[in-house]
Amino acid sequence: MVTVLTTIKYKDEINQLISGVPRLGELVNVIEEENKLEVLSKVIFVDNNLIKAELDWFDTEPPYIIPEVVFNENNFLALVFYKLGNQQKAFEFISENNALYYPLLIATHIQFQYEISEKMFSNENTVHNQCIISHYGNYVNGYDSTLLKNLYQEAIKTAIDDEFKAFTIKHYCNFLADLNDFQEVERIVRLFDGKGLTEKAKIELELQLASALTAQLEFPYGKEILDEISKLFKKGIEFYESNELKVKAGLLYIDASAIENYKGDLIKSKELINQAILIFKQEDIPEFLGEAGLQKATLLYKWSKNGSPQYYKPAINAFQDTLKVFKRDTHPKKFADVHHNLALIYSEIPVSLEEKPIWTAFCASSFKEVLKFYNKENYPYEYAMASHNYATALMSFPEAKLHNNSDKAFWLFEEALSIRSEEKYPFERALTLINQLELFWIMHNENSDEESRKYSLMLNKANEISRLVTDGHILEKAKEHLLNLESLNIILN
Repeated sequence: MVTVLTTIKYKDEINQLISGVPRLGELVNVIEEENKLEVLSKVIFVDNNLIKAELDWFDTEPPYIIPEVVFNENNFLALVFYKLGNQQKAFEFISENNALYYPLLIATHIQFQYEISEKMFSNENTVHNQCIISHYGNYVNGYDSTLLKNLYQEAIKTAIDDEFKAFTIKHYCNFLADLNDFQEVERIVRLFDGKGLTEKAKIELELQLASALTAQLEFPYGKEILDEISKLFKKGIEFYESNELKVKAGLLYIDASAIENYKGDLIKSKELINQAILIFKQEDIPEFLGEAGLQKATLLYKWSKNGSPQYYKPAINAFQDTLKVFKRDTHPKKFADVHHNLALIYSEIPVSLEEKPIWTAFCASSFKEVLKFYNKENYPYEYAMASHNYATALMSFPEAKLHNNSDKAFWLFEEALSIRSEEKYPFERALTLINQLELFWIMHNENSDEESRKYSLMLNKANEISRLVTDGHILEKAKEHLLNLESLNIILN
């Protein structure tokens, strides 16, 4: 829906232009009072013989700023149809020498990722729009990151008012987020003291801040920062819901749920994620529903690990539900990640001895799915993690008839260690060494020579750990192994 905000002087003329196009009146509303504007409507202003479009804060079209032009029939109808998403119809009203021609052409090319020619770019003289073309457009001569940073900063300095400045800041922050420079995003938003901003501008910048703070979180999480993020997300959710922006609210519910999880309020976290799931079911958006389901499954898994084993099976069901969305052929990475979580649950869930073989079969099957995607060549870090976790799980498997679980676990630990080097991943290497040492104690030795060889191997691995980490818990574990090896050496000799 497009809303035209104008004055009595132009209202009749505008209505005549609209009525001249069949059924256009069903899609365009003309008003004179600003307080009747709806947040969701795309707004066109007509006054003083000029026509201009409101800034699009909700990313429904490219963030290219359409210039203010003279009000006439062709300019008005071209802009209306552009705002309605009918770009082809828009160009029926303007030719190449029209002031709107290149702006609408460039904006359309950005939206559909058509190539932007040098001729098109040369017709653009605003700094903000040059940034947008290089940042979001398919422009072969786009600026490198350093130059684009400088250009964005110039656009911010030269913005005609705070609303335009805030709009450029929002997209500069998007660019910085792509570069993982979240500290700079936080600095810019906190420093900006915009006067007279619209509510939607304030909300969008506050949510930029919330996202930047979330991206910088490190364990242990600070209570003040978590509380600040919670308040920002809550404010954003209330704004979106009050303006019927349900999908945006749903996405914020996912983020807010994660923050409550970090705060340790698992009940609140579950309430928020259930709200997201409800929204995405009502709006029939499977992929977002899958993301919300994944968050809920992860939450239930955390509960089950923190002394509430009754949540293991609900977590399994929740993860399996996400596989209806994240399938192997459409979302292979997510598919592998879900199976990794399922494999861990299958290995940890407390079950009877009679049920154990079934669950270990499920566990092995899920780990195989993980390693099909996270192979050693393309995803070494993830491959090492999955190999380590699979090996650890195998240590608690019942004895197999067709192969030796301990030998398989040893090979998987060695695969993990081949990637988790002392130089690159000392902490991860220490964890693998600790678990592999546990495996050594339960492995069978064929003869005294093999026993002696394994003793030397264990001694070397236990001593290596002290060079890798300063973590007290891991070092204590290594010390225990060394003491046990000392006792074993007395027996062997």
